Amino acid sequence: MPGRTGRILLRVVLVVTMTAAALVAAELLARFQFRRAQSSGRAGDFIARRAGGPSYRSNSLGFRDREVPPKSSDRYRIAVIGDSFAWGQGVEERDRFSNLLEEFLGPRYEVFNFGRPGNNMPEHLEVLTQVLTVEPDFVLLQLYINDFETPSMVRPQAYRLLPASLERRVEGSSLIYDMARAQWTRIQEAIGLTEGYVHYMERNLRDPEAPNAKKAYGQLREFFERARAAGLPSGGVLFPAPDALGPNGRSYPFGYLHEGVRRVCADENVRCLDLLPQFSTYRDPRTMWVSPFDAHPNAIAHRKAAMEILQAFGAVWQRHDIRP
Repeated sequence: MPGRTGRILLRVVLVVTMTAAALVAAELLARFQFRRAQSSGRAGDFIARRAGGPSYRSNSLGFRDREVPPKSSDRYRIAVIGDSFAWGQGVEERDRFSNLLEEFLGPRYEVFNFGRPGNNMPEHLEVLTQVLTVEPDFVLLQLYINDFETPSMVRPQAYRLLPASLERRVEGSSLIYDMARAQWTRIQEAIGLTEGYVHYMERNLRDPEAPNAKKAYGQLREFFERARAAGLPSGGVLFPAPDALGPNGRSYPFGYLHEGVRRVCADENVRCLDLLPQFSTYRDPRTMWVSPFDAHPNAIAHRKAAMEILQAFGAVWQRHDIRP
């Protein structure tokens, strides 16, 4: 009997050792394969803590840009308000569409970025108040699908792989765990264990007469109306969700939000650019991502956006350009 117990223990030790060795090997392989990934879009995970990533700075107003000087009468000033897409998650400051716009427009123009990660429509309204103090000639509102989530909407939460306290320690040290957690979330959504983000958004916002939809679109109207009341011309640019685009834009689930934005812009007589058609030209939308773990637009996507924005608004800005 003791001999049998010893053999069982030996087998257990062997299995545990082999499993641990396999996990270590998988971790090292994953780190090597994704060694160039510099952004994950999730604070606290392995890539966010270990990757170098772009440089970030903040001006005295709290935004990722240079200081805003007093208004000059010989320069046309454009202010860009938005979320992490405008802020430039995962890209260098010089590669953002706002910086590229300033480069394309030339020395008679200045473009300042008032994007901030996590901002939705209520925060965009607050930033607009701040922007008015720097006397822009035009304000461009960058929009993304999650900007229309209202405070009363509660995002579905997937069940954790590990208890919260243990997960916080593991996620910052293991890339394999972060990948397993993402897969576990997808499995839960597929089998109906938790509600997926697509269904959650559709449930709350597809019907334009639903309470949350009326609230969200109402705030967009309010933004344009506040700008108009201040004598400030405005426009909008809507980015699609890159991680929800199929090849060449197929099976995109948020078209109703794009239609809602177009409807508000038409009602308010405000020029708005929808980037969904332009971003649907990619056979593999992941080529627009900053990394395999972060679907924020990369430098290539920012440049494409800047060129489309220039084409949509360039004539408007040039028509109102101030000449000495």
